[in-house]
Amino acid sequence: MNNEYDTCADCKDFQELRECKKLNNIVSKIFGFFSETNRIESLNRIKEIGLEKFKSENI
Repeated sequence: MNNEYDTCADCKDFQELRECKKLNNIVSKIFGFFSETNRIESLNRIKEIGLEKFKSENI
């Protein structure tokens, strides 16, 4: 949010999103486990196909 990105997929600070401590930490892992989601995989998919196509895939 500080960088005004639509999603973390827009961030250029990390070659690999797993390096980001805001995304890859124990709280995120617990949240992902209980919500049955993988944020890093989803963000990599957004990088690959774009946010709008990602949204349409996940309706």
